[in-house]
Amino acid sequence: MEEIIAKKYAHALIQCFKRDELENLSNLFLQASQAFCVEKFRDMIHSPYMTKMEKKRLLIALFSDDEQVGAFLDLLIENKRIDIIPFVSSILERYLRALDNSYKAILYAPKNLDSSTISNITDSLSAKLGVKLHIEQSSTKVDGIRLAVQDLGIEVSFLKERFFDDLRSHILRSI
Repeated sequence: MEEIIAKKYAHALIQCFKRDELENLSNLFLQASQAFCVEKFRDMIHSPYMTKMEKKRLLIALFSDDEQVGAFLDLLIENKRIDIIPFVSSILERYLRALDNSYKAILYAPKNLDSSTISNITDSLSAKLGVKLHIEQSSTKVDGIRLAVQDLGIEVSFLKERFFDDLRSHILRSI
C-alpha cells in the first residue's frame, strides 16, 4: 500500500525536477532511507510528543536546505506519510536506472561467489538482454542459485532439489 502511495509522490518529484537535480535528490533520499533502518530514528519520527516542526527539522538535517525539498517534507509530514521516504527513494532510483537502461539484479546463493564469476554472469546476461546490469549478492539457505531482475520481471534459477525431482520424473516416465 505504501509503495502505491509513494509512486504518486515520486511521480510529482520526477515532474518537478530536472534529471541532474533528481540524481542529487535520489542520493539524499537514499541517505535518508538508511536512517529509517535505525529503530531510535523511527521511534522519534512516530513519537506523538514531537511536534511537526521538530520532525521537519530532523528530516531537513538528513536532506539539503532546498526550499522545494522542504515543501515536499512539509507535505509528507502534514499527510502523515513520512514512512514512505524509503519507498520514494527506491522508486527514484529505479526511474533513473531505467533512463540509463541500467538495472539491478539480485543473485541469491548459499555463499558469495567470486568477482570473476559475477563479472561473467553480468557480461553474458547484459549481452542477451541488451541492458546494463549491476548484480548484488544475497546469501540464502536454499541449495541452489537464483538471479532476479525485478524491474524487468526476469528470474533465472537452478535449484538442486528441483533438478533431482525433474531427473526422477524423467527416469520414471522412461521406464
